[in-house]
Amino acid sequence: MGLSKPRQGAKLPVHTDRYWEKVLGSDLEIPRGIVRKISSLFVGLVPIKSWRTHVRNKIDDLVIRLHRKKIEHFVHHYPKVRTETETIQKILAERKSIARFGDGEFNLCIGITKAMQKYDLELVARLKQILNTSDNNILIGINTINSENDLTKTWKKFIIRRGNRVLRLFNCNRTYDSSTITTIFPSQKEAFDSYIELLKQVWHNRKVVFVVGKNSHFFFEEDLFHNIAQHEFIYAPGKNAFEKYDHILSAIKQYDTSWLIMLSLGPTATLLAYDLSKSGYQAIDLGKTPSNYKLAKNGVFYLPPPAG
Repeated sequence: MGLSKPRQGAKLPVHTDRYWEKVLGSDLEIPRGIVRKISSLFVGLVPIKSWRTHVRNKIDDLVIRLHRKKIEHFVHHYPKVRTETETIQKILAERKSIARFGDGEFNLCIGITKAMQKYDLELVARLKQILNTSDNNILIGINTINSENDLTKTWKKFIIRRGNRVLRLFNCNRTYDSSTITTIFPSQKEAFDSYIELLKQVWHNRKVVFVVGKNSHFFFEEDLFHNIAQHEFIYAPGKNAFEKYDHILSAIKQYDTSWLIMLSLGPTATLLAYDLSKSGYQAIDLGKTPSNYKLAKNGVFYLPPPAG
């Protein structure tokens, strides 16, 4: 029998790691860090690259098996999340903005510096505020996780290392929207094409301002954006963009609210989407949509087809 999600308003049960966290650090990061260093040293002694990869994968599989209960606990108590399609339909029907949270934003919220954005107390406070906002003008996207089958190996390792701290960030009384509207795609061609056509309706015949980092991997993908009426770019710092937050926001507001604002700027995009929605704009935290689309179209980044 499958486990049901916690009822609305239910207090989140404490995982058994919680007691030991008081002594050994959140998510037992101290002993786990030691074990990771030892395993890295061991793998480094393997002379052939392909063998090292094989050994590393075997160690990862073993670690995941040993922490199966923690992964199950995370999935069971993870908030309810609308599907990717439901989220896009809500954006279209209600002209909503969306701010998205991924591992980078969660890492910052629990005190871990993201490569392209250094830790900043104000940034973290704003991220936590937005994650649990009750503002109806904006959707808050997190990963769609309904079962362990939705988890990649990378996510399972993320849960093992940081899952308890991440769970404590959520408001279990709400339903979130999907952050993976531009990263998870159907595997069959017909379904893929249908999904992309739905996604493209978000910017169909709109004037669009793309706000992206300098020297980032974002690019104008003609297949995706051919139906845009007009577009312009604002280039922000590719690293530590939050330091120039007020300048970026001011540059965007040179455009009137009829423009759709599409953001690809890491954690700073999450804040911009929220603040712009409060000022009457529709803002979409787009992430690396063109790159993900190209990978999916080439059959590299599909969601695995259902079994059977």
